[in-house]
Amino acid sequence: MSNNTYFAAREAKEASGIIMSKIDAWNNNLESNGYLEKLRDSWAAYHGAYYGDVSNGHKITFGGDEGEIANLPVNHIRNLASHILVMTTATRPSMEARATNTDYKSLTQTILANGLLDYYMREKRLEKHLKKAVEYAIVMGSGYIKMSWNATSGELYDFNEDTQSPVYEGDIEITNLSPFDVIVDSNKESDNHDWVICLTWKNRFDLSAKYPEQADKILNLPTKTDTDRYKLQGAMNDETDDIAVIEFFHRRSEALPDGRYLMMLSDDVVLHDGPLPYRVLPVFRISPADILGTPYGYTTIFDLLPLQEALNSLYSTILSNQSAFGVQSIIVPRGADISINQLTSGLNIIEANTQVGIPQALNLTQTPAEIFKFTDIIKQEMELLSGISSVSRGQPEASLKSGAALALIQSMSVQFLSGLQQSYVQLIEDVGSALIMMLRDFAAVPRVAAIVGKGNRTFMKEFKGDDLSNVNRVIVDVGN
Repeated sequence: MSNNTYFAAREAKEASGIIMSKIDAWNNNLESNGYLEKLRDSWAAYHGAYYGDVSNGHKITFGGDEGEIANLPVNHIRNLASHILVMTTATRPSMEARATNTDYKSLTQTILANGLLDYYMREKRLEKHLKKAVEYAIVMGSGYIKMSWNATSGELYDFNEDTQSPVYEGDIEITNLSPFDVIVDSNKESDNHDWVICLTWKNRFDLSAKYPEQADKILNLPTKTDTDRYKLQGAMNDETDDIAVIEFFHRRSEALPDGRYLMMLSDDVVLHDGPLPYRVLPVFRISPADILGTPYGYTTIFDLLPLQEALNSLYSTILSNQSAFGVQSIIVPRGADISINQLTSGLNIIEANTQVGIPQALNLTQTPAEIFKFTDIIKQEMELLSGISSVSRGQPEASLKSGAALALIQSMSVQFLSGLQQSYVQLIEDVGSALIMMLRDFAAVPRVAAIVGKGNRTFMKEFKGDDLSNVNRVIVDVGN
């Protein structure tokens, strides 16, 4: 086929090979430009893995040529990131469905849609996935939610005599993805992508049972254990049977009027190829900020990494000094005629030649005051860069005495995080709209959901996708 043919429009075998090359190119770019190392450093810092791997992250270790350095990590990054997460997600967002018209039927459908949104937030743990995406964004610059329709999920509804197969209600599956799991066009300077590639991990034996015609190829594919690129910690060497499931989504466009969805395990194991089954690309991103001119996310945690490293070094210096010299030594002048036994217990009468001097303690534990002062400066700089004040952390400065002053400082912290808050609201709106659209398009059989009505009383409501035909989008209100 001619090279002038768009890669996403080529035959599955050729397109799958190009998709695999794009994954390799994306990962190579991450390594060459240092972004992959930045992600790993940020992940390690968030989990306290400052000296070695996670197993050494929450205890004192010793370094130096002779083990003379006591390494003491004090993880302020985790504390600051946790405050950012709580301040962003503490107020539960309120989603409200909107209809295309204002007639009675449309308004009735919006009531059902609002009940379903609350049902998925409460019963299907959608809120948990939203918070996890925010956590990924804070720590690693970007967080993602992938939504898909699973036709074999939910309760058994019927049995198809023609195909001799059961018919299920089906349901929406929600998956959190990290920046390691999502590949896009690295030349794009915005978040408006034509296509996206997602990696999820599933048991190869389950996949071989589901696709028996390709079982031999599936069982011979490399597992996550064999793929160092996707490991955040080298010490995690447990064997796994999970292999990468690669999903390629292309939006509907002039070049591909029907879009395209291709699911594959490698360039020669293609499990599905067809038009895009969803109205939009079902992968939604949240990011505190972007590295301008790139599709890479940016988080304040990146700025805190060198400060945290310096802080750990200072605390280690203090502890090393105290640990090495905390048990005092005694200087005894030569000729003083004093034995060790006379100094090892109290209430002794010591006869000595005081003309040559008397015993005295050798104090080597004194640490320069500048070191302690510098630790305070670094902590203040970390609070300044992250926008999390000492008030938010529960340790207001002594000069802040009035409630009005404390409230002002706290409100400034909230205002500083408004960019992430707006991205969070946009994520909820996109996910909520996609959820309603998927139920509209795929909930073909009647299903029952627990809807919260007036007075917060729950009742069971049966519905189908047609009952949401006039609902077109979801908006979000976030309280103060």
